Amino acid sequence: MATSTSTESEYVTLESSDGFQFIIHREAAMLSGTIRNMLSSGGQFTESTEGVIHFRDIKAVILENVCRYWYYKARHMNSTTEPPHFDIEPEYALETLMAADFLDT
Repeated sequence: MATSTSTESEYVTLESSDGFQFIIHREAAMLSGTIRNMLSSGGQFTESTEGVIHFRDIKAVILENVCRYWYYKARHMNSTTEPPHFDIEPEYALETLMAADFLDT
């Protein structure tokens, strides 16, 4: 995982299309290739300077699932045992999968 410089916040804010904000650890968000590129761009994206990322096409319920998955992944990444099942409500499975694909998770 990437290490933070002194100017980077420990947290990043993700805003869903319906206006909900999720403040999560930068380290968890960096598990997403898309977000890692945005935050590590050296000022090419406003997200890298502001620490706020707006998702116009991802609803809060879906973004919440993705955020939960990042924490799940971070917790079980180096585990030597089989991780527990990660539950997603069936009605949100397809949208969550599409968001995870977009976010390169």
